[in-house]
Amino acid sequence: MEDKAPRAGLPVFLLIQPSKMTSTQSKAAGLYQHRRALGLAAVAAFGAMTLGYDTGIGGGVIALPSFVAEMYPPDITASGKADVSSNIVSILFGGAFFGSFFAMPLTRRIGHRYSLQVASIIFIAGAMCQIARTDGLPALYTGRAIAGFGIGMMSNLSNAFIAETAPRHLRGSLGAFFQFFLVIGGMCAYFATYGASLHMSASSSNQWRVPLACQAIPGGLLFFGLFFVSDSPRWLAEVGKRDRALKALAYLRGSSETDEAVLLEMAEITGQLDEEAARGEGLSFKEVFQPANRLRFFSAYAMAFFLIFTGHNSILYYGPSIFATIGYKSSGSLLASGLFGVIKVGCMPIFMLFFVDRFGRRTLLQAGNFLRLVCLCAFAGLTSKPIVAGSTQAQAAAAMLYLFIVFYSFSIGPLAWIYIAEIFPARLRQWGISSSIALTWLANFAVSKITPIAILHIGYRWWIILGVFNVLSAICVYFIPEPNGLSLEEMDVAFKAVTVAEREANIEKAAEQFGISVAHPARLTTMSNVSTEDEGKDQVVVSARMV
Repeated sequence: MEDKAPRAGLPVFLLIQPSKMTSTQSKAAGLYQHRRALGLAAVAAFGAMTLGYDTGIGGGVIALPSFVAEMYPPDITASGKADVSSNIVSILFGGAFFGSFFAMPLTRRIGHRYSLQVASIIFIAGAMCQIARTDGLPALYTGRAIAGFGIGMMSNLSNAFIAETAPRHLRGSLGAFFQFFLVIGGMCAYFATYGASLHMSASSSNQWRVPLACQAIPGGLLFFGLFFVSDSPRWLAEVGKRDRALKALAYLRGSSETDEAVLLEMAEITGQLDEEAARGEGLSFKEVFQPANRLRFFSAYAMAFFLIFTGHNSILYYGPSIFATIGYKSSGSLLASGLFGVIKVGCMPIFMLFFVDRFGRRTLLQAGNFLRLVCLCAFAGLTSKPIVAGSTQAQAAAAMLYLFIVFYSFSIGPLAWIYIAEIFPARLRQWGISSSIALTWLANFAVSKITPIAILHIGYRWWIILGVFNVLSAICVYFIPEPNGLSLEEMDVAFKAVTVAEREANIEKAAEQFGISVAHPARLTTMSNVSTEDEGKDQVVVSARMV
């Protein structure tokens, strides 16, 4: 293994992985080498597809003529209609809020794979309940709540599963699979609804039941796909199955159990777990409020909140209704909303290949905050006056919505999910992710309830309020650490939970258990000099030898 001089400011123990990808060709080679981790990420991301489809389908279905005729009384007021519509969308998030917490104890007991299969069964049951042949809203509401419970579990588990199994230099790209599949699900939902509006009779309830029934498809793909992937090596190690953990890690890295890089990574995992075990049995609530962990929870909660409250979800859930306010009618508003999904699906491969692992998380987040703010302010200005259908004003307003979606897709849209999943230590990971994802569902619930009422009563001012949230997001991002390029175990150093010397000592001790020795050419004590400008350069590889 070739030795190179270490970069200034970079702790030696961070340098146990192969060189970072610096070109599309080398990144493609890296993806092939880690194809099993790639396959696992794709399977786990079907959980995100169910989320994307189910959240996208609500806003489209409520605009279908057959649904309006069957579910709304003839004399319903505009305010009453907005209330029922928001209930249909938002009740999903109430179920998801509780589901995200239920995932935590279940995962500790049976692991990510089986927990995701349980979640998919719950989700499919909820999907079937939504299309039950009964009159009125009760069955639909019940089905949305049950499906939401399953989605809450999936959104927690899929993220953590991908983060725990991805190699550090590809964690951003593989983590972005969650958002990629989520937007594919949303696009499928819109076009399923659009197709039903064109080709199914408005007098038949099948026009809205068929699009709702299709949500069970990604749930089924997730359930069966999980039979063909490995458990998380980190979870296996955490529950004491370290031999199986090493086998799983070697399998995911496409290497052997005696490979030095695999053994070094395993030593890093076990070193952190042993260090945490030395602090005492069980998770102390006091531990959550330690300075380093307070910063982790602040960072994750900020990502979770602003993921929802920076404008995207208001547009996502009520896209057809919003386009109707700028002159688009019926199926035209559905088609215009469906283009959101096409744009996001088109943006995600570019983001995954060229942006996420090349630029710092904070750089992309701040650029997105500014550009989304511009789009929202422009849209508010354009819609502050009456709009004539097909006018230049209407086209400009639509363009601002589409540009907003582009900037969202290159910033907080995928990055919030990645950031939340990667910053917590093993001891706090499930609680940190669960509570953060629960906050997204609470925020989703609030936005889905508020948006139709806000648009009805304050109109364009709602978009200005959302613009203010983008400013607040920029302020919060200024204070959060940069995790790009670090392993999950190295986050402790980034958040100053342990010193470099302490972590190196634990890794050296763990490495001895695997019969390897780590050579440290220098004892470095700070990570503060590592910048995103260094991230494209060659990564130093620490020499390791078999004892």
